[in-house]
Amino acid sequence: MNKTIQTKRDTIIPATIFLILYAIWAILVASENQFIHNFDQTMINIICNNNPSAIKFATTFTNLGNTNVILIETIILVIILALCKKFACAVFTAGTMIGANGYNWIIKHAIARHRPYTEHLVAAHGYSFPSGHSVGSAALFGILIVLTILLIKNKAVKTVLCLVWACFPILIGYTRIFSHVHYPSDVVGGFLEGIAFILIGYSFLYHYYLESQRAQSNLY
Repeated sequence: MNKTIQTKRDTIIPATIFLILYAIWAILVASENQFIHNFDQTMINIICNNNPSAIKFATTFTNLGNTNVILIETIILVIILALCKKFACAVFTAGTMIGANGYNWIIKHAIARHRPYTEHLVAAHGYSFPSGHSVGSAALFGILIVLTILLIKNKAVKTVLCLVWACFPILIGYTRIFSHVHYPSDVVGGFLEGIAFILIGYSFLYHYYLESQRAQSNLY
């Protein structure tokens, strides 16, 4: 019994850590802390430039994080999981994405941070913090990492896929900064929020499905 309780506690610890980090980061942004200002300016100076190839890449690749694209990809993933009778994973995927994006909408309007006052390279509407593209892509591709770890048996394929999935949100976050539609702190906040919701979703998946499946398999 003690081992079971400890396992359940362990699965929520990472989620709690990321929630705390996200809360601290959001408070710093909302209070217009000097650290955030310095961080944003430093990262903008490193990332942004006028290279035509970089501009073309950023303004094209950023579309992969659009709300409609993420929504369509999520629906397709949920349908595939359901058709494969991975119903718990389908619920995990849908629940995590709904929670992350719904909470993001609330925080955006609560903090109401304006977007950078520079010329935007792509169309962008609404408030700036946290970056919706970063939240959505971090959550979706984070889910794909979890599913890959759980469902793919071949270690080499698993490793390659996880690395590929991890690259997508990083590149999408980069394009949002490069395109001048988000501050770097918006992107970091989006990543922290997305990861926190993945870990929360995984905790539910582990408690209510994976753990019981493991217990049943040990009986046979």
